[in-house]
Amino acid sequence: MGENKLMKTEFSDNQFKHAYADDMEFHWWSYARSKIITTLIKSFVKPKSSILEIGCGRGIVVKGLRDAGIDCYGVEIANVSPIQTIEKYVHVGIDAVELPYIERQRYETILLLDVIEHIPEPAAFLKNLAKNFPNLLSVIITVPSRQELWSNYDEFYGHFIRYTPEMLEKISNELGWSLKRKGYFFHMLYVPALLMVKLKQKRKVLLTPPQGVSRLLHKLISYAMIADYYFLPANFFGTSVMGCYVL
Repeated sequence: MGENKLMKTEFSDNQFKHAYADDMEFHWWSYARSKIITTLIKSFVKPKSSILEIGCGRGIVVKGLRDAGIDCYGVEIANVSPIQTIEKYVHVGIDAVELPYIERQRYETILLLDVIEHIPEPAAFLKNLAKNFPNLLSVIITVPSRQELWSNYDEFYGHFIRYTPEMLEKISNELGWSLKRKGYFFHMLYVPALLMVKLKQKRKVLLTPPQGVSRLLHKLISYAMIADYYFLPANFFGTSVMGCYVL
């Protein structure tokens, strides 16, 4: 497999329509993840750092971080329409390593949020990013966790594997990076997800954004997921896992 194939993570049109409908930023999962990433960045990345989210979709997390005062930009290889209010902060239709050199120089932190599970050789992918971003100091990754939770959802979205913190540690050893923080989140979803697998129930692959009053319900659910992140130990199994690397 050539390097070009290793570095491509683009969704098909069908996958993108299922995952990134209009107003998806109001879905409880999107809202909770954005808030968790915001908290993580504020505790891990030095203030005023420029951050690039690679594989940002339409810019849900970019918007959340910018609303929180964080200097975040996004790049998405698919040719999609970003959320209207942040269009100027999101590059679309271009590979991250093909951004102008002067642009790549400004970023000290890269976010890869639910990206590397789509890549067969993640260490090679990360090594290539480090080579092309000369001032890179840290990389923050989130991925789906626990192979026992594998389902039709993973197959539909083209995942290669679901991760554990130990697998993220192995990647850091391959690269010679330091994994400063690791752990699960969305802990409360683990048991329901496992039961669905055991009962051979299929997950919904079409993500539907909430409208009207249901947005309030989604926000309340998101608060529960944020509390889950704050108060449950990072080594408790969850449906997602994160890792914070220092080069």
